[in-house]
Amino acid sequence: MADETQNAVAGVETATQEGPTKLYVYYYSNPDGATKDERCHAIFTEVPFNVVPWRMHKEAPAEGMVDPVWDDKLNSGLGAWKENSGTAQGQILADAQAKIKELDQKSAELDQANNKVDQAAKAMQQVQLQNTQQNAAMMKSFTVQTQNTNKLLASMQQTLALVAKSNQANATPVAPAQSQPAASTTDASASQNKPVSDNQ
Repeated sequence: MADETQNAVAGVETATQEGPTKLYVYYYSNPDGATKDERCHAIFTEVPFNVVPWRMHKEAPAEGMVDPVWDDKLNSGLGAWKENSGTAQGQILADAQAKIKELDQKSAELDQANNKVDQAAKAMQQVQLQNTQQNAAMMKSFTVQTQNTNKLLASMQQTLALVAKSNQANATPVAPAQSQPAASTTDASASQNKPVSDNQ
């Protein structure tokens, strides 16, 4: 952080055409800042402050600090830079907001997934309803065909019965052949013994 400030000051000094201009560097720090820049960032000015404004400090944070923040309680109450511990209210709020945003995004993704599941379930219900309707229609058709077939068979049976009855009524009865009685032997012998008339 201090190197960045020195480079920035040197850059400003070499860029001015009227000669080197001295820049004074102060460091703003809001301990409850939600972002890293709010917790620490450099401010450059050509005019020094006789009284350093609130939350601004002359002392630069240590170079190794990743997320420096000013703590008034350190250095016997004079204050000093420390590494941000994540306990600042602003950062807690920012972290909470980030988590809420993440949860909202996941909730939206979950809602989309639920909508897809609902659509799939509705599609399946519609297919099942169509299948049920088709099965019912097929069963009704099968029942009607079975009834028609039964009626046709009953009609054919009635027709066959009428034909059989008609055939029986139209048939001419054949009388049984009567046997002729044999000629009596007494008659034959009588005719043989009959005397021949004189006319012969």
